Amino acid sequence: MKRTILIFLAAIAVSSTLSAQKMSSELFLKKFSTGVDVFTDFVMDAPRGVDFRAINQGANVYVLYTSPVKESNFAFAIGVGLGMHNFYSNATLSDTSSISFFVPIPPKTENNEKLDYDKSKISLTYLDFPLELRFKSESGFRFAIGAKVGVNINAHTKYKGDNLEDGSKAKTKECYLPNIESWRFGPTLQIGYKWVSVIGFYSVTKVFTDKGPQIYPISLGLSLRPF
Repeated sequence: MKRTILIFLAAIAVSSTLSAQKMSSELFLKKFSTGVDVFTDFVMDAPRGVDFRAINQGANVYVLYTSPVKESNFAFAIGVGLGMHNFYSNATLSDTSSISFFVPIPPKTENNEKLDYDKSKISLTYLDFPLELRFKSESGFRFAIGAKVGVNINAHTKYKGDNLEDGSKAKTKECYLPNIESWRFGPTLQIGYKWVSVIGFYSVTKVFTDKGPQIYPISLGLSLRPF
């Protein structure tokens, strides 16, 4: 009898523990969401003679804390993430007298030989702090408007192709880029169904300070939020 009672009490304890864990897990998923965005950047106000690729692939990864607005379908969300951008062009970045500018890659080297290159790009990484006002219907339709502030934590260029001077094969990476704007800000928009959404971001701030090319990106892509 005592053994039966002990087994019964143990079963209740295990069941209670599992229920508590399930409730805690459900509460966590309701409060926190993770996501990945894949997008392309359209570069606005490119300098004359400089062409950026139509597809400049980038990605965001983030975690958001959600606070529901009472019993409604609306909620506020705030979080932290990384925004990674790549800007491919037919130019290299240079600077003279503290001024940064793009130099179009010539068709021939200084030795009058044909010049080929695989890529020339600027890569930027930001530590982002997004804020959203969300709406999510019972059917799974979702909509969110918001904004994000980002701090630049990495900036570098990469070039792979023929050396601009003698045509020999070259692969270079420049990690010191002067005149990169140290922060960014802009509105965000998201429209989707269940865990897939179309996203957009408009950068109000420029990529460079006043001592560099006055370009800015508009990001369009897809967001995947499993929770």
